[in-house]
Amino acid sequence: MSNVAFKVYERNTKENKKKLRKSGLIPAVIFGEFLEESIPVKICNAELHRLLRKNNSGSIIPIDLDNKRFNCVVKEVQKISADEILHVNFQSVQPNEIIKMRIPIKYVGQENLESKRLILETFDPFIDFQGDVEKIPETLEIDVSNMNCEDKLFVEDVKIPEGITVLTDPKSLLAVVNPTL
Repeated sequence: MSNVAFKVYERNTKENKKKLRKSGLIPAVIFGEFLEESIPVKICNAELHRLLRKNNSGSIIPIDLDNKRFNCVVKEVQKISADEILHVNFQSVQPNEIIKMRIPIKYVGQENLESKRLILETFDPFIDFQGDVEKIPETLEIDVSNMNCEDKLFVEDVKIPEGITVLTDPKSLLAVVNPTL
């Protein structure tokens, strides 16, 4: 988790969202089990892009609203196009809170496959977990350097931290090693 908090501002729900976006602000909401109600907020577009670039879907991100700090995970980013964001949902989390998260997979060792004229074909870039927010990893790093032609990697083959439940079907295919053409 980063120590630098990202600044957000309270938003009136009656504010015109198109005007907000034209002025460089993106509408968002902070919600969570331990909040009395959801908090509509707005964040600077450049700040939001920086936040998303420096973190991933499994990161706990400090958010500052009127000098009150919320530790959040990005639950959803709604986009108009690849680089234009419509809305963001932040889930406020407490230490040891049990939540569901979609964690990205990072494959390492692909250069070793390439030296054997093999290529890794990936199918699902994420695995869904449930568990203590502080025990769920930000990313899953999977070493594929020792895989051979036609080897398959399933969710059930991945080493998962203790105390974390996998929500994705264990028989889901993540990747296959194929020969290069």
